Amino acid sequence: MRDKGFTALGLSLCFALFFATLQKVRGDLSYSIPEEMKRGSVVGNVAKDLGVDLKTFSSRQARVDFEGTRKRYCDININTGDLITSERIDRESLCGKKHACVLKADLVLENPLELHHVSLHIQDVNDNTPQFNEKMIEMEIGESAEKGYSFSIDEAHDADIGQNAVQRYILQKNENFVLAGDGNKVELRLENKLDREKQTENSLLLTAIDGGSPQRSGTVVIHVTILDANDNAPVFTEAIYKASLPENSPPETVVITVSATDADEGANGEVTYQFGHVSEEDVNLFMIDSKTGEIKVLGGIDYEERNSFEMRVKAKDGLGLNSNAKVVIDVNDVNDNAPEIYLKSLSHPIPENVSPGSEVGIINVQDRDSEKNGQVRCSIQQNVPFKLVPSIKNYYSLVTTGQLDRELVSDYNITITATDEGSPPLSSSKTVQLSV
Repeated sequence: MRDKGFTALGLSLCFALFFATLQKVRGDLSYSIPEEMKRGSVVGNVAKDLGVDLKTFSSRQARVDFEGTRKRYCDININTGDLITSERIDRESLCGKKHACVLKADLVLENPLELHHVSLHIQDVNDNTPQFNEKMIEMEIGESAEKGYSFSIDEAHDADIGQNAVQRYILQKNENFVLAGDGNKVELRLENKLDREKQTENSLLLTAIDGGSPQRSGTVVIHVTILDANDNAPVFTEAIYKASLPENSPPETVVITVSATDADEGANGEVTYQFGHVSEEDVNLFMIDSKTGEIKVLGGIDYEERNSFEMRVKAKDGLGLNSNAKVVIDVNDVNDNAPEIYLKSLSHPIPENVSPGSEVGIINVQDRDSEKNGQVRCSIQQNVPFKLVPSIKNYYSLVTTGQLDRELVSDYNITITATDEGSPPLSSSKTVQLSV
């Protein structure tokens, strides 16, 4: 006769070993790749880097799941173990001006379940040309301006970072103006006094050059009109304006109001506002009132797509003199995404003699929100011989809790519910069909 105490002890040891194996994580993988790689390019060999034999690797249904996005930037060739690019990776659209750009993914292996963290460090390549906000800059300056008088120019915008961004400016040689300013702004400085009787206007060519290889450059024409008298440029009350904005704020929501004053009187002291360089994406999201300086929401703001904005604003007086300020907008997350439930694998059908505690499926739950809004709890309906066991990170194992009997119940419809911790909480459900 079989010893019942030994059997119970043996089952306990088996379950302990099973769950220890289930949650095994060998380590993280990290790769550094340039942006804009062709589809199908090899990032690295994950099978080799994990020390997994290719025969074993191909049978374990290896896959990658990227965090916080529905896009699949990479896939795995299970025959070779290579991690390969499956779509265009553009560093600028992913990370903007951030110097560190990292795509994070989960590498999942089954039988037994393993989870490895994969970090793709996306390196910038010089694929963007410096661009000025306008094709021509109109400036007006009085002939009474003294030598050393300077006025600011909107700097060129380059979506690249580091050495690939704008490094220097060149002003076409002329008799009256030279370049001035520190690395953060571009200014023209008067070297020789102007004489309106000799020359009423001047056209200058300004070139912005990046430091990439090969180098890229952009140009703008500065058209200077010489007037009989000079005035004062507007001055912003702040050099940097900071604001926070909840995502999903409706159109016409006022984000912040910028303000500049001009010491002149009459038309020369009337200040109007406009954006400096704004990307094609941002110009559809925000607007600025030219008279009041109010910056308002224009389109849909989605924290999961972008959590901060940085833009330049310009204040311009009646004679065309201007000054610039920076606006930084931080977007606050709201709980607007319900959890999503993914069935990653399922044993179908299940033998009725399967032991209690056997894994019959793997569930993955994702919520695109952040912090508490993205923390998820999973539950399963009562009165079924199954339960969810938290595995690794946002993975759950669907396991049996008792003996199955096909003659009593041959099919199960199991409803899984995922609820986040937002306020108010959002939830979603998924029904899994199992046959015995």
